[in-house]
Amino acid sequence: MPLVAKNAPKRQTTPILGACALILSLTAGASGQAQAETRTNIGVDYQIALGGFDFGQADVIATLDGETYEMEARITTAGIAEKFFETRFALESAGSLADGRVRPSRFLSTYEDDDSSRRVELNYGASGTPVMTAEPAYEDGFGPNVGANDILMTQDPISALLLPTKGNGTSPCERSLPLFDGRRRYDLKLREEGMSEISSAEAAYSGPVMRCSVSMIPVAGYERKTLIKLLEREDTIQIWLAPVNDGEIWVPVRMTLRTPFGGAIMRASRFDVSSVATN
Repeated sequence: MPLVAKNAPKRQTTPILGACALILSLTAGASGQAQAETRTNIGVDYQIALGGFDFGQADVIATLDGETYEMEARITTAGIAEKFFETRFALESAGSLADGRVRPSRFLSTYEDDDSSRRVELNYGASGTPVMTAEPAYEDGFGPNVGANDILMTQDPISALLLPTKGNGTSPCERSLPLFDGRRRYDLKLREEGMSEISSAEAAYSGPVMRCSVSMIPVAGYERKTLIKLLEREDTIQIWLAPVNDGEIWVPVRMTLRTPFGGAIMRASRFDVSSVATN
């Protein structure tokens, strides 16, 4: 999605916002299959800093009801970033959890800045291939070098917040996620780094966490630039996941990301989880 900066050349700000959008797509919690008799509500707010400065915030709401899910996320620039470009993202995803993976049925993405806006919708058929509608339309469809085989059985970025495990003891990491946002196709490869503890001084959550390293592998729709090459390294991105419902669900409470513009840090400033019986 093109992002136009205010009072700054586009070539300078687009990679920074791309990193911010990646942070949102990488707020990758993990969930197990929710029991049919229970509805779990998750609300997490994140503060994002880049190079030591306030850069933005992301607010996420998810509802798991049996084998279905609905999610909403909002990301906005803040602090020093807002002085140069004011941008707002709104993301929605809905679908089902089955066979240890997320199967989205619909994804909606909208963004606005001072100069432009775009609405992108992906609807997934039985084959798992998304059909895109964009307003205004992209002249080149899915984008350069993105083919039909590339997007088969992919997920939208916000559904990366839900990584079903196949049972107790299964790691929320040690997996690869095939993601497609309507323009860019990439894999996120997660690798387990072990359990540790996190304190409330660092986030809104205190307790055990699973630490994972993440690398981003571009498949199509990307130019080979410095930021993309950096994100391919396994030591570039680290996430900390907190267990919910005895480890059936894992939710991110912290993430660090190295970029050419400085280190990015995302911390949970609000962490609310509740489960209610539905029968």
